[in-house]
Amino acid sequence: MKDPEADDPMELVGVAHLADISEETDRETARCLVEEYALNGFSGREILRLFASPNYALPYGIYQRRGDEFVSSLVGSVFGGPR
Repeated sequence: MKDPEADDPMELVGVAHLADISEETDRETARCLVEEYALNGFSGREILRLFASPNYALPYGIYQRRGDEFVSSLVGSVFGGPR
């Protein structure tokens, strides 16, 4: 495969966009992530570690913005109690 030309209209381009992310958006996104990880067999403790790891950009961003208590509360609600 050849390298794309500089003006290739089909070349993928990523653009960062700063946004004011509401707490409700983070809550819904985090809950979906927690549920998805739980359905894939992750324990609550493992999910908390994923949110605290910079290797997982989306959960880590939420963790950085909202903190451990926010994430722990969501994980606890998915698993049926506080964590």
